[in-house]
Amino acid sequence: MTSSNYSNITFGTAERYSWAAYVLFGFLSSLIGDTLILIGSFQKVSFKVNKLIVIVVQYIAVCDLVNAIFNVLPGAISLLTNSWVLGDAVCHARFILPISFSQQACSLSQCSLQPSS
Repeated sequence: MTSSNYSNITFGTAERYSWAAYVLFGFLSSLIGDTLILIGSFQKVSFKVNKLIVIVVQYIAVCDLVNAIFNVLPGAISLLTNSWVLGDAVCHARFILPISFSQQACSLSQCSLQPSS
C-alpha cells in the first residue's frame, strides 16, 4: 500500500505543512483533553454526578483517544512525509479499530443503561 500519491488531493509544500500543523494541534488537544477527563473522572471528589454519566463521559473520552491515535496521528504523519510510510498493518488498523471500538463503547453504554435485576 505504499504510494507517493495516496489521494486525489495534492497540496503544495506550504499547504501540506500548514494542514499537518493544524492536524497535529487537533491531535495534541485531543490527547491532553481526553487524558485530563479520564484522570479527573477516576478521582472520587471530582465529579458529583450520577455514576452513569461519568461512565458515558469516560467512554466518549476513550473513543476520542482511539480516534486521535489511530486516525488523526497517522494522517498527520502521512501529510508530513507526503506518502504512507506506516505500513499495511497501521493502514488496516486505521480503518478497523475506530469503528469496532466505537461500536463496543456504544454497546457497553447501552448495557449500562439496562436495569439490574
